[in-house]
Amino acid sequence: MEIRKFTSNDIQPLVELWYLVSVEAHHFISPLLWESHKKDMAEKHLPQSETYIAVRNNEIVGFISMVNNYLAALFVKNDWQGKGIGTALLNFIKKKRKNIELKVFKKNSKSVNFYKQSGFTIIAEEVEENTHETELVMVWNQ
Repeated sequence: MEIRKFTSNDIQPLVELWYLVSVEAHHFISPLLWESHKKDMAEKHLPQSETYIAVRNNEIVGFISMVNNYLAALFVKNDWQGKGIGTALLNFIKKKRKNIELKVFKKNSKSVNFYKQSGFTIIAEEVEENTHETELVMVWNQ
């Protein structure tokens, strides 16, 4: 597997990957919400973040996006989850940071457990304004 910095050619495949994984992982949120954020992902969030993609056999299988020390996105294609790709992307970023903060929906227990196993600790709970769902604020320090 190769991890490389994303290019503008990667934006549409990343938006589609983000959308499909978001719908699957967040069954408690309407898919219409994720659909309504596709344009912002393509035009604002991805271009303004430090993003790296995981490529396997010329297929984009995951990506990670950072805004300073904030982990804005970590997504792995549904059929590639559990194969070490998320861990590889996270470890790649950990080598570049002394601390990382993120927010994850409390009901997304698979991701919460992944981050706990990766050394993150919960420091707060917040209610996300668009969904009214509880998010956990988690941090990792080197």
